[in-house]
Amino acid sequence: MTPPEPHTSPKILTDQRRRQIVEMLQTQETISTDDLMERFGVSPMTIWRDLAVLEENNQLRRIRGGAVRVEVAAIVEPMFSNKRALNRAKKTAIARYAAQNFVNDHDILILEAGTTVSMMVRYLNQHNLTVITNGLATLNEVTPKLSDMTVMSCGGILREVSLTLVGPQAIQYFQNIHVNTFFVSATGITPKDGLTDLNPLEIQVKQAMAGSASKVVALMDSTKFGVRAFSQLLRPEAIHALVTDSAAPEADLLALSELGIEVHVAH
Repeated sequence: MTPPEPHTSPKILTDQRRRQIVEMLQTQETISTDDLMERFGVSPMTIWRDLAVLEENNQLRRIRGGAVRVEVAAIVEPMFSNKRALNRAKKTAIARYAAQNFVNDHDILILEAGTTVSMMVRYLNQHNLTVITNGLATLNEVTPKLSDMTVMSCGGILREVSLTLVGPQAIQYFQNIHVNTFFVSATGITPKDGLTDLNPLEIQVKQAMAGSASKVVALMDSTKFGVRAFSQLLRPEAIHALVTDSAAPEADLLALSELGIEVHVAH
């Protein structure tokens, strides 16, 4: 007599299927819902639930018709000069849009030292602005506009990799001022985590900047969506507006909008 086959619970089958989906994304960047249905012989709703659970656990990111691999940012922080050359056209469009749509005459602004944010300076044509920063590159950008702009900087420890001033002096400086708008960038953004970044020293200063501002505007190009860096910089509810480019994933933009963030796409 043939012994009965051992019973396999539905939960084990579900866990195995989800584990295999994650393994598939380790060897390919995207997978389609149709391919998953054919491979596992299950319904569209089952695949939808699988992808929803895996996205909630930050193991993938859902897109129209399937899912893509979530990239985790490298721990090694790139040099400022190298970052400036990446995705330059997207960063330029975002910086121009932010300068033209979020700044008014007589505003007091914090421009942190990120490459996209520092690019805003060349498009600032408003009168009697006050610009405050912790970045040497940002200071260099504003130098030609000193005739119609007040420029201020914190003290602190100068970091070679980012050309930024960080540490207790910088944090205290930003905790003791109040500004209209803080423009910030970061290494990654997801609807669940908000903005994430690599270096704790940079994060502490940026958080102090955010705390001093009436409005926080994040400038994030589309390559940063779905990226989770070392530590959380700002929760989604701390971000008032987001400016990105047209390649940003629609699902993420919708999710961020539903969280109360004002989403703008620069063309």
